[in-house]
Amino acid sequence: MNYSAKIKNLFSKKQSNHKIKKTNISISKVSSSPKNILVIFPFEENFFRVASYAYRNLPYDKKQINFHYLINSNFSDSFSLRRGSTHQFSLNNNFEIINLKDIIDKLNTTNFDIIIDLNISYDSKVENFILMQDSNFKIGFKHDKSDLLYNVQLDISKSQIAENGYQKILELI
Repeated sequence: MNYSAKIKNLFSKKQSNHKIKKTNISISKVSSSPKNILVIFPFEENFFRVASYAYRNLPYDKKQINFHYLINSNFSDSFSLRRGSTHQFSLNNNFEIINLKDIIDKLNTTNFDIIIDLNISYDSKVENFILMQDSNFKIGFKHDKSDLLYNVQLDISKSQIAENGYQKILELI
């Protein structure tokens, strides 16, 4: 029997004995407690409102962490998180971020342990920023480019409920 056949047999035996285990992962238990977390709120208003509601108690539950929030300036009136630093971006008529360089310059002064992108679907406006960051954990939702952007991905394709995904991320941190 040649080596490739032996390898195939090995994997087929392993797969037949494979049992699915449900695991609970907590990032704060895996590594040292995170000190700085950036939360990128959704760019779409409906998802922004859901995320803002889901995260309404976040900074009060995690007092030892410095939170930074990146939000659309159009939604600042409905943003209720006051503990932490809020960074607002502005969009032009073509939905491009006008003050991108200023925001990146401000955010690059902080070394984030965790970056959380709450956009459910891919948005090119955040891609370059996430790729440039040297963060231990980059958390986001599964989509076409998520393998490139995040090392922790949540798939909500079965439930289609954004709030469930937002709650799962809270459980991670």
